[in-house]
Amino acid sequence: MTLLKETEAIATVTFGQVYCPICTHTVEAQIVTTRKKQFVKPGQRCPRCGSLLDAAHVLGHDRAA
Repeated sequence: MTLLKETEAIATVTFGQVYCPICTHTVEAQIVTTRKKQFVKPGQRCPRCGSLLDAAHVLGHDRAA
């Protein structure tokens, strides 16, 4: 039987709204959620301008209670 360490967080990937810093629009992207933080999945591109969304801010993330 293998137990998870506390440092190993279970990550889930869902869709949400992020802010593109280049074209200044809100676009939909995949968001990785761990216990305490949310960030954009690396390597995604903005559908409007084509820039990378690695530095984008997560604005909205729908999840059930």
